Amino acid sequence: MTTLQKMAAAVKRLRTTYVPKAKARRFFLGVEQFSLSEFGSLNAAGRRLGINRWTGENRIRRLVTDVVLADQLQYLLVSEALASRRGHWYCSLDHSQFGPFCIAVLAVSHRKGRAIPIWCQVNISEAGLIAPLLTALEELFQFLQSNAPDLTLVLVMDRWFASDKLFTLFESYGIYFIARTKSDKLVQLPWDPSWWKEPIHDISHEELPITYHSHKLRLIRSDYQKDMKDPEPWFLLTNLPKEITRRQILHRYAERFEIEEAFKDVKWLQRLKWQQVRKPEVIRMLLLFVFVGWWLLWRYTDKELPKQTFHPKKRLSWFRQSWEYLQRLLRTPLLPPIPVASVQRGLKK
Repeated sequence: MTTLQKMAAAVKRLRTTYVPKAKARRFFLGVEQFSLSEFGSLNAAGRRLGINRWTGENRIRRLVTDVVLADQLQYLLVSEALASRRGHWYCSLDHSQFGPFCIAVLAVSHRKGRAIPIWCQVNISEAGLIAPLLTALEELFQFLQSNAPDLTLVLVMDRWFASDKLFTLFESYGIYFIARTKSDKLVQLPWDPSWWKEPIHDISHEELPITYHSHKLRLIRSDYQKDMKDPEPWFLLTNLPKEITRRQILHRYAERFEIEEAFKDVKWLQRLKWQQVRKPEVIRMLLLFVFVGWWLLWRYTDKELPKQTFHPKKRLSWFRQSWEYLQRLLRTPLLPPIPVASVQRGLKK
C-alpha cells in the first residue's frame, strides 16, 4: 500500500472505532479540509468542496460547531496516544495564544524535536484559564484511570503552571510533574522553622527537598554560566522519586521546548496564525482536526522519509519534512513532468 492508501485506511479505522455512523460524513470532511492542508478560511474550505457555494459554506459551518463531534475527536486522540501505554510517559503541558484565545495543549514527547499534540482546553483569556483547566484536566485524568490503568503520566510544564491548585490536583490522581518556577517563589527549607520561607533564588543547592505550600517536592537547579541566553538558571519543582536523577529531570525539561516548536508549525506551516475565528468551539474543532493530522503524519510518513545527511543545523524537523512530503503526494502536477534525458540533451546543446 502507498502512504496515501495507508492514511486513508487509518482514517476509516478511526471513524469505525471512535465516531458514530451519523457523524461519519462530517468527520471525513473535517480530516480532508483541516487535518492535512493549509488553513485559509472557513468559507474557503466550503468553496473547495466544488458544490454550490452556499451549500458548501453551510456544511463547513455545521461541522465546526458540532460540539459532540469535537468531544469524540478528543476521545479519539487521547485513546490512540495513551490508552494502550504502560509505564512512565512524559507529556508537555503548555499554553499559547491563537488569535483572541488562550489555549492549553497537552502533547506527547517522542524526543524527535516536535511533540505530538493530543488534547486542548480553550479559554478567552490567560487570566481566566486556570478554573476551566482544572475541570478539563480532572476529566482527562479520570478517563486515563479507567482506560489506561498501567500508564504513569509525567507532566512537564513552564512557570505559568507552577500552581498550588494544579499540584494538588496532580497529586490526588497520582500524576508526576516537572514544573519550572519563578526565582522569587517562597519555599520552606528542611532545616528552617515551619513559619520561615526562603526565596528560591537564594538557594545555592543544585538539588534539595523543599516544601511548597503543603507539597513535599524536590527543587532542581540547572547549571548556569554567564554567557548563557537565559538570565537565570532553571528552577524546577518536581514530585518524581529520587530514582529519577537530577540530570534526567533536566533533560526531560529541555524536551518541553518540543511543544513550543509544535505551536510554531501549527501557526505558520498550517497557517492558523491568520485565522479569524471568534467562537471557542470553532477554534477547538479546528485544532483537534489539526492534531489528528499530526498523528497521521507521525504514524504513516516517518518511515517513508529519506535520511537527512546535512549538517544538524540545516536539517528539517520531522514535521516539516513529513508535511512537505505529503503535499507532494497530494498535489497533481499542472503540466506533465519533463523526462530527465530531455533535460540533459538540452544542457549539452
